[in-house]
Amino acid sequence: MKNLILIFVLISFAFTTYAQNTCQAYLPTNKGDVWEMSTYSPKNKLTGKVSYELLDKVVEGNETIYKVKNICYDKKEKEIFENNFEAKCKDGVFEFDMAIFMSGEMMQSYNNMDLEINGTSLEMPSYDSKIGTNLKDGNLDMKIGADGVMPIKMSILMTNRKVEGKEQMTTEAGTFDCIVMSQNIKTKMMISIESNTKDWYAENVGLVRSESYNKKGKLTGYSVLTKLEN
Repeated sequence: MKNLILIFVLISFAFTTYAQNTCQAYLPTNKGDVWEMSTYSPKNKLTGKVSYELLDKVVEGNETIYKVKNICYDKKEKEIFENNFEAKCKDGVFEFDMAIFMSGEMMQSYNNMDLEINGTSLEMPSYDSKIGTNLKDGNLDMKIGADGVMPIKMSILMTNRKVEGKEQMTTEAGTFDCIVMSQNIKTKMMISIESNTKDWYAENVGLVRSESYNKKGKLTGYSVLTKLEN
């Protein structure tokens, strides 16, 4: 009997440890994977692209860190901004570095300036989360400056994040089973701009589609996954 109890305890411990060390990643997970998001106006005109590459995948104990490079291009495919960010799986939870939301359009005017960035990680839900599940807020604070110039402060705050459901989404890159999320976004730099977004994420793929709306519910633009190579 003692041996059976010991075996049961060991199995339970192994299962718990496995669960803590695995999570559902919302990006491609093999080093060298590349993918691309294209952005469009409400009238379906291309406004830019963002290419991504998984530079490295590092496993440290119960944590897996994904190191990603992204390059933003304008509608003429001219490079306007390059940035690195991290995502990680820890204790069964996947989260993004908020730096992923530094878009090319946002940073184009400040490409040659110094950036000081502070922010939280953006926690993602598991794919089997129930509709209506609430998610933690996220925020990003930036200070943009150059020698002899007063720094410009910018902040992004994500609130009211929740799971809306599950849908299948088809793009140029393929057809994907997605979890759908929504959130409110407040961007502040000199003035405050409030918007709402609806996002479709697929496991081991990441963002498949994102739609942005103004406070009146009018579509202001959208992004779509247009390339995935792994």
